[in-house]
Amino acid sequence: MLARKFEKYLIFVSDVVSFNLAFALIFWLRYQSGLFPDSFDPGREFGHFSRLAFALSLIWIAYFFISGLYRDWYLQSRAVQVGVVSKEITIGCLIILAVTTGSDMLEQIQRHRLDHIITWSRAATFLSYWGTFLVSVNGFRMLSQSLVRRLLRKGIGLDRVLILGATEAGQRMQRELAEVPEMGWKLAGYVDENPAHKGREFAGVPVLGKYADLPALIPGHKIGGIIISHESASHNEILRVLSHVAEFPLSIFIVPDLYDVASGHFKTSAVHGITLKQLFPEHMPAWEAKLKRLMDMVIAALGLLLAAPLMALTAWLIRLDSKGPVFYSQERIGQYGKRFMVHKFRTMRTDAEASGPQWAKAGDARVTRLGRFLRRARVDELPQLWCVLIGDMSLVGPRPERQHFISQLRHEVPLYLRRLKMKPGLTGWAQVKHRYDTSIDDVKTKVMFDLWYFENMSLSLDLYILLRTVWVVITGHGAR
Repeated sequence: MLARKFEKYLIFVSDVVSFNLAFALIFWLRYQSGLFPDSFDPGREFGHFSRLAFALSLIWIAYFFISGLYRDWYLQSRAVQVGVVSKEITIGCLIILAVTTGSDMLEQIQRHRLDHIITWSRAATFLSYWGTFLVSVNGFRMLSQSLVRRLLRKGIGLDRVLILGATEAGQRMQRELAEVPEMGWKLAGYVDENPAHKGREFAGVPVLGKYADLPALIPGHKIGGIIISHESASHNEILRVLSHVAEFPLSIFIVPDLYDVASGHFKTSAVHGITLKQLFPEHMPAWEAKLKRLMDMVIAALGLLLAAPLMALTAWLIRLDSKGPVFYSQERIGQYGKRFMVHKFRTMRTDAEASGPQWAKAGDARVTRLGRFLRRARVDELPQLWCVLIGDMSLVGPRPERQHFISQLRHEVPLYLRRLKMKPGLTGWAQVKHRYDTSIDDVKTKVMFDLWYFENMSLSLDLYILLRTVWVVITGHGAR
């Protein structure tokens, strides 16, 4: 959403201004105000501290980033935001106080000069810095968000949304969206299964089609979200909707009446007077997702560098073992349906799929002698580090699948397409907990593991899975 991106840029710039404003204030207080005779020095210039101010700004930016203060706030009240931001600022200021004066304070304690631990100069400087920081960061953020809300009220930067269900509940949601443009949504139309509605208008808005039309409507109308407002509480109906939209980067909301349909998968939003429940929200905060990407890049680059001799040896052995290319490249489907080429060391005969795509089997005769070892040791996966490095894959996530099998499995495995909300991984919870897929039952089991991972995504879980993967490689458990 254009307005939301603009809001993030404004907040970032206002934070940088706040960092330096607070620094400039304590500079003036200590050296030029005359309030502290022991440090008064009118000859000092702020330019002498420009490098320190710059370094401190970078530290604060990193701290805010890691603390998740550059998240999307539009579904949370201003009171919640002020509380969270103020808490993080207070913690950060206390850390700076401990780093800059901690050794001196410990020295005063050791000398039993307790009256020198917190001096008037030190207390005034800290409180001034903290107070200025607190007021300026929160104040500028509120001003930035007020500006964005004014733009949204004028219809600038709104994201387009579909309401599923040309019903009384849908019409009520239409009125509420029109009354609060601050939510950032503009109704593009309705989608309804009743064939009598298609091509007509409902409540003055066009009915654009049925569920099956969603894959074409979403990109065609540049849809950023859908609101499921059907009064039916059918679990199968919700699954049917998800089967059409799971591969798109959408915000999916349902009205409160449908709470029982997907209990346990909601994030409640009650902002601007509209109560919606977000279905399958992103469970990893934006800041953590960016750190995950940074971790992917660093580990993939180091892995390719360190594994280069082993990969060269593997390529030579494949040439000796069987005829055919060293690498096996194939198109796979990634996050939100993105197509990309995955690369592995070839472990099967070149005619392995002469009869078309098929499942691997235990003791598969198509696997070469060397290929069996490469699979068991997971060496065949090493070239995929390149896919991780360029961003098509992650170190941890569900395995990327081919379109042929996705087209089959999306109708046979409930919520299978929800895996496409995650970037595919070199390893994952399903891989360390289960063997290679040899049947639909294996796929169903792995999907449950993948969905559990999605619900519990975190950097700590990724690190645990990576360690488990090392154990799987060493012991051979879980690999065939």
